Amino acid sequence: MLYELTTWLSGLPTTLATLIAMSGSAILSALGLLVVHSIVPHRLRSVHNDVAGFTLAVAGVIYAVLLAFIAVAVWQGFGHADTLVQTEANLVGDLYRDTIGLPEPLASKLRHSLYVYAETVVQEEWPALAAGQPEDAAGWQLLDTFHLDLVQLHPQDLGTASLQAGMVRSLNELYDTRRGRFRVAAADMPAILWWNLLAGAAILMVFTYLFGVPHLFMHAAMVGLVGASIGLVLVMIVLLNQPFRGENHVSVEPFNALVRAVETTSYPHN
Repeated sequence: MLYELTTWLSGLPTTLATLIAMSGSAILSALGLLVVHSIVPHRLRSVHNDVAGFTLAVAGVIYAVLLAFIAVAVWQGFGHADTLVQTEANLVGDLYRDTIGLPEPLASKLRHSLYVYAETVVQEEWPALAAGQPEDAAGWQLLDTFHLDLVQLHPQDLGTASLQAGMVRSLNELYDTRRGRFRVAAADMPAILWWNLLAGAAILMVFTYLFGVPHLFMHAAMVGLVGASIGLVLVMIVLLNQPFRGENHVSVEPFNALVRAVETTSYPHN
């Protein structure tokens, strides 16, 4: 159920997902206060305001550290995914340009394979990643064909042999980066972290209920604002935790730029 909820939120527009998370957290927090208020009398709670305030401060710091740790980790993961995409596009572009030193018709064939690969990433793989259904078979087949064509070349001069060896190394780096992209797309935070976030938020909110505020409406308003603040951070974690989904997904622009560059560049035949 937790996975379905986070997936649903990731598929919503950012503004709508944020509003739902904040308002939902605020409403649940206020409802929790009403339940506690009906069970524990205001007079009993107000007597212990000093102790409750100190305890709330300690619990708040602990939860803030947890939130900060996970938020930073998720942001770094998002940045890592973005770096992988840029690196992958760079490697494809480097290989494309390196083909100019190879004999024809092999050079043109290799360039065509790389161009089709870039288009496949943009037109097929990215929509599949956004839908949470990674589809990588076509891309791997294109790279396998490129690899086979490249290694079947038997250069007669040292320069071409050196260029071929360098291209094979770049191709191996491309393989690793591509695997990394799909690994990041399929990865998720361990369930224990999700439960720590939710349980920590629940414990923190219970501490806010233990104050005896003279006016219930003001108490509910303050509790609702605390809940909305927690919801704001939680929805940020949810939206960044799946870097290839939703409005805030990692951009495919590096591959779009590569396709545009290829379409406007012509290489002379050897």
